[in-house]
This record gives sequence, C-alpha cells and structure tokens, in this order.
Amino acid sequence: MMALCCCCCPPKGDAEEEESLAPLPKVRVGKRGSHVRIKECDADIKLSGEGTALADTVIEQDAAYWEVKVEKIGVGCQIGVSYDLSGHLLDSQIGDKENSWSVGVGANGAVLAEGDVIGVAYGQGDIPNLRFFHNGTYIEEATVLRIRGEAYPAISVCSKAELRWIFDPLQFAHAPPGRHTEVRPPRKML
Repeated sequence: MMALCCCCCPPKGDAEEEESLAPLPKVRVGKRGSHVRIKECDADIKLSGEGTALADTVIEQDAAYWEVKVEKIGVGCQIGVSYDLSGHLLDSQIGDKENSWSVGVGANGAVLAEGDVIGVAYGQGDIPNLRFFHNGTYIEEATVLRIRGEAYPAISVCSKAELRWIFDPLQFAHAPPGRHTEVRPPRKML
C-alpha cells in the first residue's frame, strides 16, 4: 500500500519573514468645482461650498456601494454618479439625466434633513444600474435603469450644504444591498 502526503503550503524557514499586505488604496476626490471645499479624513471626505466633486475612481467593479451623510442641508445637494466632467460643468449641479444621475430628496419625496444618509448602489450588470436608499429605505422613484460608459461617484453641494462622502465599509450606517461592496480603486499592476 502506498501513502501519499500532499501539502499546499510548505513550511517557512526561520530566515523568511512574513510579508505585510499593502493597504488598499482609498477613494479620494479626483476633480471638483472651483468653489467646492474638501477635507479628506481617514474615514470620509467632507464637502461644502458650491459645485460638483467627482471621485478619483471610475466604478469598474460589478456592484459598488457608498454612502453620503448630510451634515448640513443648506440650499440643497445632489448625490449620484456622473460621466467625467470638466471645466464649468464642475461649477454646476449634477442630475441632468444625460451626463449625470442623482437624487436630492429622500424616500417618497421627503426633504433631506441633517443626519440623513443616502446610500448609492451602482451595478454594472444589474438592471436597474443605479439605486438610491434614504436612511436604508429604497427610493424607487429615483431608480435609473441603464447607464452606459464609465461613471464616477459624484456629489453636488449648494450654498451652506455640508456632506460626508463615505467609502469605508466600516463607516457605513447601513449594510450594502445584495452583492454590492465598497468602491474599490484598482490596484496598480507591476
């Protein structure tokens, strides 16, 4: 009778040191209007001023999720996704339904209030592509069926609005729906 021994992970020698894993890159602000103020913190990005900001990460994964917390509502805000914008378009508001799609109200048309959280679920292979959640409640009327091309997380702020853009899953107020996970910047390949 023959014995077979198989080991997938050979033992490490004493001379070998454990390799530390490189931390995942963070989503940051890529572009912003000239009057948009940002403060990047470890757990979130705080935005205020007037205009639009785009994340530096195009949404490449199949099912992405992020949240925005309303710190101060001001005149208003828009939260959603956008194609790559530049110039004067960054000094305006998103939500034209041609180059950007957004929500500025809560479930059933409720006005957003301080402390509210808008969750954004964007799925490349899903129909609908874009869904919004107000304090965990699905906003059916804000659903976008199909968005083609490269889209970025986007926010617009108006006078005195202050928002927290949250990409860290440990900071999410609500669990992402289904198979959605935090936006993950692509790792650079060597």
